[in-house]
Amino acid sequence: MVFVLGVIYIMVIGAVLVSMTVLLLKGQKELYNRIYLGCQGLVVVWCMSQVLLLLSQTDAELAISYGIGNIGICFVGAFWYSFAVIYTGGKLQGIRKYLPFGISLFHYILVLTNGWHHLYYVDFSQQAVKHGMFFYTNVAATYVFVVAGAVQLYRNLSEEQAEGGAKGLIVASVLIPVFLNVFQLAGLVEASFDITPLGFGISVICVLMATMKYRFLDLNKELEITNEKLILAKERNRIAQEVHDTAGHTLTMIQSYMKLAQVANKKEEAEQVGAYLEEARVLTSQGIKELRESINQLREGESYELVTQGIMQLANQVKEIPVDVTVQGEDSEKYSHLSRVIYDSVRETITNTLKYAKASKMEIVVRFAKDSVEVVIGDDGVGCGDIIDNNGLRGIRERIEQCGGKVRFISGEGEGFLTRIHLNVK
Repeated sequence: MVFVLGVIYIMVIGAVLVSMTVLLLKGQKELYNRIYLGCQGLVVVWCMSQVLLLLSQTDAELAISYGIGNIGICFVGAFWYSFAVIYTGGKLQGIRKYLPFGISLFHYILVLTNGWHHLYYVDFSQQAVKHGMFFYTNVAATYVFVVAGAVQLYRNLSEEQAEGGAKGLIVASVLIPVFLNVFQLAGLVEASFDITPLGFGISVICVLMATMKYRFLDLNKELEITNEKLILAKERNRIAQEVHDTAGHTLTMIQSYMKLAQVANKKEEAEQVGAYLEEARVLTSQGIKELRESINQLREGESYELVTQGIMQLANQVKEIPVDVTVQGEDSEKYSHLSRVIYDSVRETITNTLKYAKASKMEIVVRFAKDSVEVVIGDDGVGCGDIIDNNGLRGIRERIEQCGGKVRFISGEGEGFLTRIHLNVK
């Protein structure tokens, strides 16, 4: 029987050591991983003490076995709770940082000095080991820390982990050793050895399964793949939005110039026709350049020196209808980091007006305040009863919100269309 028990404990130790090796080689170099490795190390120490206990022949050997085992018994709860808090983004400050380890250290000191006071073990010999008051306070504290840590993890797992089944494995990793320990202390399991460390060994295996299958502890390889996919998707969306805005604006403006050129041609105003065609040529060249830069990711960080420079350039390009620009306050370099997002938003709004509004004029008002910029773009077109976020409006909303700003679209049948943008100067 002793041989079989020894083999079981050695197998558990082997499983835990495999888990530790996986996390050491592939795990993130984060504090929560180091603390969890500490949890696993304590389980290994606890299981090793049970092997030594099975081999103990004297009271001295028994004391050494219990002294080693109580390192795991006293500290595993504190390590688990600390891991759960840090893993879920919390901070260990003040009493949350020192109390768990303070209680653990207090109880372990009582274990080492038990021969003087007998408060942890009332009787301690080969014939009988009877627990004292502070043994039970240690068990209670461990239960509190383990359950509190499990609740913290359960409530803060990602949707992907929760849907995948990680929650079930985390719950199992906590309930198994707790129930086994309760059965042991209640005398429901007749055994001369402690079955609790076997439960913690199973817990480690459950967490390892959650790690491998559901990225519970974010192994490097899987995390890098996930991050790479997110970056690629974000970049594809950015380029698609850039292409949509640039191509849409360029083609709309060219169409406008062609219409004006046709009108001028009918009036036999050759000089005006040439001017409109030249405007179309310049705009086409600029559009091609912007598209190339978008695709080659060369526009990253590019912006106009001043907000009003980009707005005035856009307003001057429009020949089909008048565009009045009013500037309130003083433009300066402190707003320049917002010039790109304002330029793109105003450009898309002008494009939508020329394509859909049937407007006779546009007005753009730019207000510079101490810590914010507000841009209001309005037209006197046909308007609309229901505003639908198509690619253009959605692109404006997303880029403004990414900068921490707000945007409102206001319209009604026959009431024109109004775009109001508010951006804070950070």
